[in-house]
Amino acid sequence: MGGDSIADREPCPWRIIDDIGGAFSMGAIGGGIFHTIKGSWNAPKGARIHGALSAMQARGPVLGGQFAVWGGLFACCDCSLTAIRQKEDPWNSIISGAATGGVLAARAGPKAMASAAAVGGVLLALIEGMGIMFTKMTSPALPTPEDYAAAGAVDPTAPPTAGGLMMPTAPPATSEPSSGGSYNPFASSSSDSSGSDFDSMANTETTFSSESPSSSSQQQAGGGGWWPFAGAS
Repeated sequence: MGGDSIADREPCPWRIIDDIGGAFSMGAIGGGIFHTIKGSWNAPKGARIHGALSAMQARGPVLGGQFAVWGGLFACCDCSLTAIRQKEDPWNSIISGAATGGVLAARAGPKAMASAAAVGGVLLALIEGMGIMFTKMTSPALPTPEDYAAAGAVDPTAPPTAGGLMMPTAPPATSEPSSGGSYNPFASSSSDSSGSDFDSMANTETTFSSESPSSSSQQQAGGGGWWPFAGAS
């Protein structure tokens, strides 16, 4: 119950049934073994087997029922604290153990109730502490930055050294003008050549011819062009 891992436990409504069944099984099996040995020890010689079986049948289920009551109260207190605090941590088990011990000893008076609550709280604190200690002992150690450096990997928990998703790049190098005067980064030889081309195109004049197409063709034929039927016309 209290020594189990929080991640391996059932959700809270079903945790009560799970804890009651587990506690009854634990108490019945443990009580059966204990009362078997006790009954065989107290039985007369020659009837030890019969005495052991009789004691196991009579007292084993009783101890299992006591464990089931304790487990049911513990699970109810644990679920109530989980709903109130909205978290699951060892403090829920410790407080639930103290409350369960106090409720079971309520008929004996306030003094017995307080002592039973203290015993239950200390017992659950020891169980939770042992569980945490075993978990730390069996879990692998976290890698250190030196281990990441030796393996050539990047520590995912290290803070970022540069903003954004891409590495910063250096700006392109610009050549400084050799002579004095203002430097225009957009001026280049290609722009000068394109400007001279536009100037030459602007200075050309457009002429229109008033001759007909037939006369122009005749002039071309008379000039000894490549037209094969020039002589026939």
